[in-house]
Amino acid sequence: MPKDFKVMFVFFNDRMRTGIPLNISYLSGALKNNGYKVVVFDTSFYEEHERLFEEKKKEEAGIFKMIDYSSIGVKIKKSSMKDDLDLFIKKERPDLIAFSVFSQAKNENIALANHIKLKYQDIPIIFGGIHVNIEPDKILRNNCVDYICVGEGEDAIVDLVDDLLKGGKGYDVENIGYKKNGQIILNNVRAPKSMDSMPMPDWSPFELFHIYGPYRGRLLKMALAEYSRTCPYRCTYCGNEIIKKQYSKNGNKLRYRHKSPEKFIKELKYYKDHYGIEFVYIVDGTFVAQREEVLEELSSLYVREINLPFFCDATVHCVTPGKVAALKRMGCVCVNMGIECANEQYRSRYLDKNMTNQKIIQSFLMVKEGGIDTRSYNIIGLPFQKRSDIMETIELNKSCEVGSVSLSIFMPYEGTVLRELCIKEKLISENQDITGDGTLPIIKNPYLSDPELIGLYNTFSLYIKLDKSYWPLIKKAEKDNRLRNELLEKVNVLDSEKRKSIA
Repeated sequence: MPKDFKVMFVFFNDRMRTGIPLNISYLSGALKNNGYKVVVFDTSFYEEHERLFEEKKKEEAGIFKMIDYSSIGVKIKKSSMKDDLDLFIKKERPDLIAFSVFSQAKNENIALANHIKLKYQDIPIIFGGIHVNIEPDKILRNNCVDYICVGEGEDAIVDLVDDLLKGGKGYDVENIGYKKNGQIILNNVRAPKSMDSMPMPDWSPFELFHIYGPYRGRLLKMALAEYSRTCPYRCTYCGNEIIKKQYSKNGNKLRYRHKSPEKFIKELKYYKDHYGIEFVYIVDGTFVAQREEVLEELSSLYVREINLPFFCDATVHCVTPGKVAALKRMGCVCVNMGIECANEQYRSRYLDKNMTNQKIIQSFLMVKEGGIDTRSYNIIGLPFQKRSDIMETIELNKSCEVGSVSLSIFMPYEGTVLRELCIKEKLISENQDITGDGTLPIIKNPYLSDPELIGLYNTFSLYIKLDKSYWPLIKKAEKDNRLRNELLEKVNVLDSEKRKSIA
């Protein structure tokens, strides 16, 4: 039976991107399963977003293919986002407003929450998401924030709403933080729940164009699907360990866990039957970490019930011939794997990634020889990295025969080990905010100037895709955008010819 309580989520999206966010869709599913109403205010495609066209930088660097979002009905919104937000709140009259916050957009989320609180003091506001786990006390000290959620929120938000509906204040709800008499209080974090007990992600509050996602320059009806949670690795640039620590404080261990094959297939079948999806992106950081026999079982169910192309992320440690064969049978078209940087000593010392270049090459070639395309993840501009290190990473990509490249200039996320090193070595200030999407330098690197690093970012894919005979010309293109664009066009032609020959 529907209950007289409405939760409004603010979906903050300041990039030219589509896609239904898993975080909000899971929380919405949990609330609706318990009879609560959910609405979403979507900040996507407002012209006033300063970083709306940041994807353009990736297109120009050959990292992304250009996408025409107008083909699926996307229009740039020229109205005031805050005016539209006011109208939305007046129309929907929510009882609770929720934000899920990433580090890059924490200030923008706080600004919107401040705007809401100034006009609607009686509506409580809750913040959750990765950044809240990094600095819960600091977030909660903002006058606009009444509650925070630490850890996974599917059960916590339902329990909080249950209590608020009864006239309570959520003071006894696990995972919830609040203020009382000027004091910050953080409740215990409950044990993580089984992945099979997770609600079905709810897509209904989102605009239909979010069902589409980009793949190789095309927009396809795409499900962003989650099979597992909690990466088993400890990379120093990642926020994974931060969330684990929130659980360990309360005697709970947050380990890698995944849904049963039956549960995962049930979700995908729902998306296929109700939304007509034609492609799947399994967003787990390391989809193939599951045991080989489990992947075999999933493979059989997937072929029988879903039979759609998909791509996924993996770590090179987990790749085996048996797993590659299973992925191929399922219809996997691309596996994304991390290289990050090629210097083995650096990777071990600074990134806590203990793998050899030989293993990286072996895993990439194993996937390629299994008939599946590959995409590599790379980071440049890491602390104390030199130009020679970046060129070594380019060489490793060439040895791996990668199909395509993903690239980011290092972003020192709050709460990570590598950020603490940057602060200690005075490469950034302690209060340095994280902004952007990895297309511009943030830290001061004593061995690389910002212009040189940007030039390498803009030509990284060219060095990998073109023969070494072009390298002197590509080095000139680091400072010459016209030349870079000419070379990129050549790469696009070569890629097109390669796809035709494969077809």
